Amino acid sequence: DRGTLPGMNQSSQPPFVPFDPTPPTGPGASASVAQGNNDSNSTWPGWIGGISIAIGGLTLLASCCGMAGIFSMKLFSGAMPIKFPDAPRAMMFGMGVDLVASLILSTLLPLGGIATLRRRSSGPRQLRRYAFIRIGLAIPLLAIGFWMLGPASEWQAGIVRATNEWKETQKPPMPVSEDERAGEIPGEATFWQRAQVVGGCIIGLIYPTVILIVLAPPHRREEIARWES
Repeated sequence: DRGTLPGMNQSSQPPFVPFDPTPPTGPGASASVAQGNNDSNSTWPGWIGGISIAIGGLTLLASCCGMAGIFSMKLFSGAMPIKFPDAPRAMMFGMGVDLVASLILSTLLPLGGIATLRRRSSGPRQLRRYAFIRIGLAIPLLAIGFWMLGPASEWQAGIVRATNEWKETQKPPMPVSEDERAGEIPGEATFWQRAQVVGGCIIGLIYPTVILIVLAPPHRREEIARWES
């Protein structure tokens, strides 16, 4: 008989290893389980996502209502007995810039909020992008707000003047008081009007700052990185 070559009778299959249902133990496994539990117990994605969606929707609604109010006066001016003046072009330009900025920011904010609620890493990125853009627009929007005070005062004076003229054309003529006559002259912006512009700018910076503070800690960045891992 021919000799058997070494290894011919040995099986090529790996040795059988019985299944061990015991979960892995050790420092690494414990840390992984603890991180998973901490991520699932985090509440910040819920509240920051919900607030982002709400603020984005309200910002868009407020901007659209402001523009709709001005255009409605132009649209229905023919049906009104008082011929109100058109809004100044400078005022329309300022509100148009504000509307475009609101549209961009109101798109980033709800999208980032929804993705954060779903624990997608794109959500915090969108929220950070919104925060940086909003903070960067603070000074330009503040300047536009101060610039619009003059045209707004002229427009308001024109509305008062048109109202007084309408009163005088009635039969019998309606009385016009001295205060109403004084309202026909455009005045300088008051301290309260300037304070409203500054206050609106400060209020608009609160939530972007909150977003950056919430997303800044290193452990939160690590948690976000594990969302899709």
